[in-house]
Amino acid sequence: MANELSGLSGHSRSVYRSERRWPFGRRRKSRYGPSRFAPAGRGRRHGHTVRTGRRWPKRLLIGVVSLIVVLALLAVGSYFYLDSKLGGIHREAVPALTPEQPGKPIDILLVGSDSRSFVDNSAQARAFGSKATQTGQRSDVLIVMRLVPGSSMVDMLSIPRDTWVPIPGTGGSNKINAAFNSGPNQLVETIQHDFKIPINHVMLANFPGFAGMVDALGGIKLDFPMPVRDAYSGLDIQQTGCQLVGGQQALALVRSRHLYYYEHGAWHYDGMSDFSRIRRQQAFFHALLDRVHGVIPDVFRLNSFLGATVSDFTVDSRLSSSEMISLGWRYHSLSSSQLQTTVLPTAASVIAGQDVLLPAQPYAEDAIAHFLSSGGSTAALGPGLPAWTGKGARLASGGSPPSNVYTDTPQSLPEPWNPTPC
Repeated sequence: MANELSGLSGHSRSVYRSERRWPFGRRRKSRYGPSRFAPAGRGRRHGHTVRTGRRWPKRLLIGVVSLIVVLALLAVGSYFYLDSKLGGIHREAVPALTPEQPGKPIDILLVGSDSRSFVDNSAQARAFGSKATQTGQRSDVLIVMRLVPGSSMVDMLSIPRDTWVPIPGTGGSNKINAAFNSGPNQLVETIQHDFKIPINHVMLANFPGFAGMVDALGGIKLDFPMPVRDAYSGLDIQQTGCQLVGGQQALALVRSRHLYYYEHGAWHYDGMSDFSRIRRQQAFFHALLDRVHGVIPDVFRLNSFLGATVSDFTVDSRLSSSEMISLGWRYHSLSSSQLQTTVLPTAASVIAGQDVLLPAQPYAEDAIAHFLSSGGSTAALGPGLPAWTGKGARLASGGSPPSNVYTDTPQSLPEPWNPTPC
């Protein structure tokens, strides 16, 4: 080999060195300079640093975009799931409803039906009565709820079920809860005609739906200063203080009209009937709002909540699932402090041998005008309220309501035995 190289011209034979081949065809750089066969590498090699473009911004962007896509898919999936669930709620045509106006408050009539049409077993018959003996339907709960766009406030106006008013289409007058016997349309006509309050939507709940809704939320928390009971509704609270109340006892509480409370070693009769019940209903709604906050982010509890409401709730056919989702999202963070409640002022009277309540004027007119002024001064459906006939319908105006006018203020209803949210 040496003899063969000795005859070559040019550099000394000691210069000719064999070059090692690197993987993938790369050649190692010669000690005498960069090899024309060596491609540019990355990183640090033989004391030289080769810069490359930074890739983390691109990776971060890809990660953010991927997250947005996943969240969007979840949102779309959740929407269609809710839309499908809410689509299962029974809907009923209510032609008398007033159409919504863009940007104006939405007035929803909440009705708690005492219909026993759901009763199909002996346990329900013992708890609520048989549908054979408890015929027809009346409204145990009658509340107009006003939702104000762009506001975090919700107003509720409770109408006592024994309020004596003209019933459109009958040619006569009756207790307002009797207007529901023919269905929600006549009840809407009655409220709009007699109180000039526009009703945009209706939501109806029966007994099982009410109790199931509370149980799906895990119960509500109420503080009972005294033990209370009602043999008619099944209410039986023996423990005092803040406690978790399940669906059946919550239902018994809001239905109670014959409540007894235990004080100074004896049971005492409440005696305020529907007025006291309205106060308890208001406490219930405040406590309910505090529990609803935990439902929206909890997928499993939300599913349970919807399952409890779908089968036992009825809404008007104009209230679409998409609008229900929109309203639920807009007001899901509503706190109990943002809920304003009032009761239509009434005075006791006797008509045709019945103990009834008459809207006490001018206090009822003032209360309705104040309710309608919430959220942009919505005009009443007509020039003022009609003149109801009967004893006690028109009272002296000015100053505080007299003692025979019932409202929901603590001064007019001092009831320390009723529970409060906690």
